[in-house]
Amino acid sequence: MRPPVPTWISCDRLSIEVLRKPIKHVYFRVYAPDGRIRVTVPLQLSAAKLQQLLQQKQPWLLQQQEKVRSRQPAQQLISGEIYPLWGVPYRLEIDTQAAVRAIQLTDAGMLVLQTRPTDSLADRDRCLQQWYRQHLQTQIPPLLDRWQPQLNVAVSEWRIKRMKTLWGSCNICDRRIWLNLELAKYPLHCLESVLVHELVHLLERNHTPRFYQMLDHFLPTWRASADRLKQPPAVLLP
Repeated sequence: MRPPVPTWISCDRLSIEVLRKPIKHVYFRVYAPDGRIRVTVPLQLSAAKLQQLLQQKQPWLLQQQEKVRSRQPAQQLISGEIYPLWGVPYRLEIDTQAAVRAIQLTDAGMLVLQTRPTDSLADRDRCLQQWYRQHLQTQIPPLLDRWQPQLNVAVSEWRIKRMKTLWGSCNICDRRIWLNLELAKYPLHCLESVLVHELVHLLERNHTPRFYQMLDHFLPTWRASADRLKQPPAVLLP
């Protein structure tokens, strides 16, 4: 017997994995460390009733998601912590005597954050986030150049921001897409998968069977990328 194939559904601020099984009741689970949500539902439950249930449960799901995420220790941007780039882990080293702020990757697997002696934690964080943003800004245009012609769509604008519950979003009316800054921490195929996902929304607004048929056609590997995004961005170095 084949295991059930998950699908994904959007509910306002949430992206939820859906598993259909021969059961009688609906079950919710929120996973650590990232707050991923899975709902297991009976085979016969209609899409309309599922959407209605998710709308009713959304405040509770958001609350549970925040609880799960709050259990994770916050990184302090100090030497020894791990910060990945494109899925590769780098051990952070802080140089507090630099004249200007900068970030360098070394052949020894170190991410050297050069800061001024008076810099605060917020200053370090801004420097690091800008570094991640620059890497995304380098990778997104060639991906758009590749995929927009294949899908026969065109976006008017793309932007990057830190998002808690979504990897990407698409404003169909304005033809604008948003991509999560955290994608720079994951392998590049994850960024490509999220980008293609949002571009397909320009062809099909909702997560309908037709949407996933097109996604399967254009990018058959998208499920592997979706599974990767459910995991931490990188493992710790030995």
